[in-house]
Amino acid sequence: MSKITSADIDMLIDHLSKKPCKGSKSYYKRPNEIPTLSSGSVKKIYNVLIAGLDTAKRWGYIKEIPSSTAPAEKTKKRKAWASQRVSDVLDVIDDKVLHLAVHIAFVCSLIAGETAGIDTKSIDFRDRSFWIKQEVQRVSEKSLKVLPQNEIIRIFPKEVSTSKSNLILKAPKTEGSYRKLFLTTPLLQEISERLKEIEECKAIFGNGYKDYGLLICKPDGRPYDPRGFSKLFKRYQEKMGVDENEQIEFQGLRKSGQMHKVRLTKNNYQLVADNGGQSPEVLMSNYNETLETEKRTLSLLVETNFYSNANSNQSQPQSNDATYIVETLLNNPLMAQQIMQLLQNSAVPA
Repeated sequence: MSKITSADIDMLIDHLSKKPCKGSKSYYKRPNEIPTLSSGSVKKIYNVLIAGLDTAKRWGYIKEIPSSTAPAEKTKKRKAWASQRVSDVLDVIDDKVLHLAVHIAFVCSLIAGETAGIDTKSIDFRDRSFWIKQEVQRVSEKSLKVLPQNEIIRIFPKEVSTSKSNLILKAPKTEGSYRKLFLTTPLLQEISERLKEIEECKAIFGNGYKDYGLLICKPDGRPYDPRGFSKLFKRYQEKMGVDENEQIEFQGLRKSGQMHKVRLTKNNYQLVADNGGQSPEVLMSNYNETLETEKRTLSLLVETNFYSNANSNQSQPQSNDATYIVETLLNNPLMAQQIMQLLQNSAVPA
C-alpha cells in the first residue's frame, strides 16, 4: 500500500472507465455492445480506495495519501413521459400481460423487477391495496454464490441449461422498498381479470403449471425476465410511431409515474417518495425535471401573453379580455389542448 502513487490511482481510474460491465448488462450482447462501467460506479470505487488510504494513514501504514483528483460523475437522466402519452400507449397494447405490467408500473411507480415479482396473495381487493415485498432479478452464477442467503426467496429453474445466469426472487433492495401501495378502480378490474386468466391457465396446464404465486407470469406460471419488458414495450412504441429519441425504457414508467404524482400533489416530495420507496432527496435530484410538453405549453402561454401585449398599442383586444382569449383558443386548437393538459397535470383531486 505504501507503494501506491498518484499515477497508479490515475491509471486505475482510466482502466475502470474502459472496463466492460458484467452481469445483466452484458447478457446476450456482442463485445462491442456491452457498456462500460458508469461514471457513478467508478466514483464509488475511487471513494472506497481513498477511504482505505485515509485509514491506512491513521494506522501508520503510510505517511501521506497520494494526491489525486476524483473522477467526474456524469449522470444520464432516464427519459420520462407525460401521463397522456402513457395513456395513449396503453390504448395500443393488445398483449394483456404487458398491458397490466405497463399500467401498474406507471400508476404504482414500480421498477421492472418489482412488477415481475408481484405476489397474488398480497393483493387485498377490500382494501384496494397490495404489498411490494419481493422482486424478480437475473443474476450471474458467480453473483448468486455471494448473495446473502436471507435475501434470496427462490431460485427459479433455468429454461436453458447452458445459461450462466439465473432468475431469482429476492427481497427488496432496501427497507423503504418494502411498502404498501393502493390501486385505482381500473387497475383493480384489470387485476381481477388477470387472476381469472391465471385460473384458466392452471386448468389447461394441469400439473405442468408452475405456481409461484406471481401476478405477472407466463401462461405456464414461469416468471418473466424483467429485461424482456423493455423489449416488448419498445416494440409497441415503434408500432405507435414514437420517435426513437422520445422512446423510453420500461423503467421510465416509474419515473413518469413519480413525476406525474409530484405535479398532482403540488410538489409533496415526502408523500410521493414514500409511496415510491425512495428518499425525498433522491426524488428531488433525479425526478425534478420539466417535460417537453410542459416547455411547449409555456412557450404557447408566452406567445399568447407577450405578443398580445405588443399589439395592444395597435388597438388590439387586451389579452385578459375573455372574448379575445376564447377566440385565440378557438383559432389555435393545439394551444387549447396544451393548456388543458397543463391544467389537468396541475389539478389536485378534491
